Amino acid sequence: MNAQAMIWRRRSGGPAGRAPSDPSGILVRDAPTRREVGRLTRGSLSTTGGPRPRVLFYAMYDSSKPSNAPRVRIRMLQAAMARHADLVLIGGSPRQRLGPAIAFLLRAGPWRVDAAYVETATTAAMPWDLAVLAMVRSAARPVGIFFRDAYQLFRGIYARRGPRAWLSDAAWRITTAALRRLSSVRFAPSQGLADLLRLRAAVLLPPGTDPTSPDLGVGDRPLVAYVGARSDAIGFDRLLDAMTLVRSERPDVRLLAIGPASQRDGALPSWVELLTADRDELAEALRPVRVCVIPLPINAYTDLARPVRLTDFLAFGKPIVATDTRETHAVLGPGEAGLLVDDAPSAIAGGLLRVLGDDRLATRLAQSARALACDPRMTWEDRAQEALTSLLGSRWQTDG
Repeated sequence: MNAQAMIWRRRSGGPAGRAPSDPSGILVRDAPTRREVGRLTRGSLSTTGGPRPRVLFYAMYDSSKPSNAPRVRIRMLQAAMARHADLVLIGGSPRQRLGPAIAFLLRAGPWRVDAAYVETATTAAMPWDLAVLAMVRSAARPVGIFFRDAYQLFRGIYARRGPRAWLSDAAWRITTAALRRLSSVRFAPSQGLADLLRLRAAVLLPPGTDPTSPDLGVGDRPLVAYVGARSDAIGFDRLLDAMTLVRSERPDVRLLAIGPASQRDGALPSWVELLTADRDELAEALRPVRVCVIPLPINAYTDLARPVRLTDFLAFGKPIVATDTRETHAVLGPGEAGLLVDDAPSAIAGGLLRVLGDDRLATRLAQSARALACDPRMTWEDRAQEALTSLLGSRWQTDG
């Protein structure tokens, strides 16, 4: 049995195949997950003093390695939620979830949990996913589903290519409608996405911050950091154009691009440094960086999203230059915790040059970012408490 499928034998007993655990209530086999759980739970607010609820945490990703935004979100939320509840974990790729889902049903799992929380994928749910959630609902347990994305509704940006894409699109639409019906509580990262997907009485659960992250501050190299896929859809082409303008005035400035390998890597300029790093390695990678950048194009789709990397940059206390999308503005605008710019390359370049050339501005932005990340209302701990309260109501109370 792996870390993504811990099934409990009985309501009052321990788990089948007991794994090394933290006092957090989450049982894990892989060391990175265990370290992250322990670190976050030690740095969070107080846990409950009363009986702990048992919650099925159903993740439609393999979060054993936090190498992209959904996996990071799942890892961090699991760790925070495990301070207050005993978690039964089912997760992984569609095929990896099949066996644990069947085992959960055969062992009467729906009647042995108090609630279910689900992190959906950006693609269609599988029949076994829907079967598990339907049985939890039939056991009169609340089911909270986090609706992550809806890029399928923006075909002007993400075009369908080929029959497989059309079939995948249709499957997503059908299963999203089924998930809406199965959910007793609907979670969304933003009100815009909740409205688009017609989620009634949606509870907003945007990415949180981890105040136990190291406060890195302003780095000592003329280095701009970008974290994410090297994709034009999320602004990498704009960033390259912006950096060309930056280097026309500051030829010493380089770009650190952190993310998965791309087919375009061989054609990138020599001033682009490439690095593959997951969430566990991100702090060390960003330590020498002067400024972090989020160059999203501003459009109807990006206005719906709050990037997970934004909350990580805040927690690390790095100066941030970001395009002024609606959700990014909602985070950075009120407290001036980052420099908001238009999505034109010239505007991005102008923001970067300001932070690169003004030590006082860079320091102020870094300090404001860290202060915002340490606000209890911004943390993963707050998100976990919101999720549990929405699912369990008065049956679950925090004493923090």
